[in-house]
Amino acid sequence: MIDPIERFLADHGLLFLINLPERTDRRAEFNAQLARIGLSFDHPRIRVFPAVRPAELAGFTTLGTRGCFLSHKSVLEQTLSAGERSVIICEDDLDFAPDFLSRLPAVLDIMGREAWDFFYAGYTSVQIGDLVGPEANIFRLPPNHPVLCSHFYIIRGQAIADFHDYLSVILSRPAGHPDGGPMHYDGAINHFRASRPDLVTLAILPTLGSQRSSRTDVHALRWFDRTPLVRDAVQFLRKAKRQ
Repeated sequence: MIDPIERFLADHGLLFLINLPERTDRRAEFNAQLARIGLSFDHPRIRVFPAVRPAELAGFTTLGTRGCFLSHKSVLEQTLSAGERSVIICEDDLDFAPDFLSRLPAVLDIMGREAWDFFYAGYTSVQIGDLVGPEANIFRLPPNHPVLCSHFYIIRGQAIADFHDYLSVILSRPAGHPDGGPMHYDGAINHFRASRPDLVTLAILPTLGSQRSSRTDVHALRWFDRTPLVRDAVQFLRKAKRQ
């Protein structure tokens, strides 16, 4: 019988971690998360993508917002180039749920029997839509229901290429374009889903992963994350809070 975590990677593609090379703290923390579920960066199905650090806004509100957008888009490109039909995408502030491994077999069974294109494993939203997997509380999100965050999700099938092309179109438009110009990446997913009611999006609650408290790379830093001595103290307190 195949191990559930190996089945997860075999059935749902490469697992990409998006990580800025200078954020060695987050990479180390995610390595610890992988160890919790019996994995490591040495696994052939796990890839670290060096996140993009752009020099220009190009219509985005912050450099971090643009970098996040470009990084996720590049992961989709690498997935397509590798010939994969599914991809698991993780941001480096992801913590797997404490009961991730115990819930995984039921989750995989539902994912295997249902037709879907997007699967939100870690996100922020309320439960809404039809329940398709009561044994793991997996439900089908309405296409026009917005979801916040993109720290843990899966895309598969033709949706990978279609969404990648959609992101390229967004980049070609000016900021504020009525059909959607440069925006936060999670907003781009929402726009795409709303424009494609034929696609099926599944989500799970409680989520399979959450965002740990960490200094942001997307938004402007607060004063306590910019001041060297204070920044170190805040980082220590964040780690203490998580323990």
